[in-house]
Amino acid sequence: MSVQELTMYLNTLDIYQTDLAQIRPVSRLVSTAVFLFSGLMLCSANASAVQPVTPDYSSAKPGDVIQIKLSELYPTQMAVGKLQIDGDLADYASDPESLFNDLCKVQGAGKLAKSDATSTPKNPATYSCTLAVGTKKADMNTVDVGPEGKLYLTDGHHAFNSFWEVPDGGGDVTLSVLIGENLSRDSSGKPLTQSQFEQKMAELKHFLPIDAKGNPITFSQLPDSLGLSKFQDDPFRSMLYYLRGVSYDKSDKNLNPETGKPYPEVPFLEFYWGQLLSSKMDLTAYNLHQQDDYIRALKDAAALMVGLPKQQLIGNSGQTAAALGQMSRVDKKRLKKLAKPGSKLAKALAYQASH
Repeated sequence: MSVQELTMYLNTLDIYQTDLAQIRPVSRLVSTAVFLFSGLMLCSANASAVQPVTPDYSSAKPGDVIQIKLSELYPTQMAVGKLQIDGDLADYASDPESLFNDLCKVQGAGKLAKSDATSTPKNPATYSCTLAVGTKKADMNTVDVGPEGKLYLTDGHHAFNSFWEVPDGGGDVTLSVLIGENLSRDSSGKPLTQSQFEQKMAELKHFLPIDAKGNPITFSQLPDSLGLSKFQDDPFRSMLYYLRGVSYDKSDKNLNPETGKPYPEVPFLEFYWGQLLSSKMDLTAYNLHQQDDYIRALKDAAALMVGLPKQQLIGNSGQTAAALGQMSRVDKKRLKKLAKPGSKLAKALAYQASH
């Protein structure tokens, strides 16, 4: 019943009297009834609005491809290299299609096929890719399933934070991710407690237990969502982004001499290299806001990395330099390319300075 209908109904009741002294109280009764009814309707609407349904992914299996919103993901690291993200945002600002091209890639869907002025990262139906989502699973970012079916992002904190920070981005950005491990239950099917889950994540090294300065942290200290303001800045992590292909590469680029097979992928690989560099370099000796000095820092870091013994353990990884993708020599051509005025490093520094 609407407020107007209630008023009309009350007006049909035989409660009106002929003298004005009695009409006024009755009129107030009608007004009060209408006010109370309106309040009840408003409270009911608000109650339904603040009770969103939290998705439960407990039944997801490793290798499954699922579509999610960024707001559903829980980070597993405290820091990011913010200059790397600034570089992404610079690209997206100058070339909007590059955003959708990256969205296609991280969803294992190849390259961008079509987008237009109405395309939005919140709705995958507004752009198309050359391949079906999940075709190239090796290109996808992974999540682990935890207690209550919650999703924990184990790879892609930089890309996903970039998607969050773009105009029309935020928690409603929708994309597909790859299930890595389902750790919501044990082998007998019994639900894991939060503490048991956290212990398992630590054992798998799917949780980075250090902050931007290398200090130990607990799982409870992690950011509660994506969004750049929630993360610390690790300048070494940004440097490692630019050093990829210069002094190290993906771990599977090197062969394990004991097995003859490529080394397996190592989560948080760049942060472990960052631990090594932070123990040997003082970044206050460089002006990391100036391209020439940033290149100088990259050159010094690259020389340190390739000069290490292949079997030296790196940071808290428990892995050797070779297992973390160490290259045998510095790729000076790549460094020279980064030093050019229009390089991705130059664009990132310019964006950082203007924001």
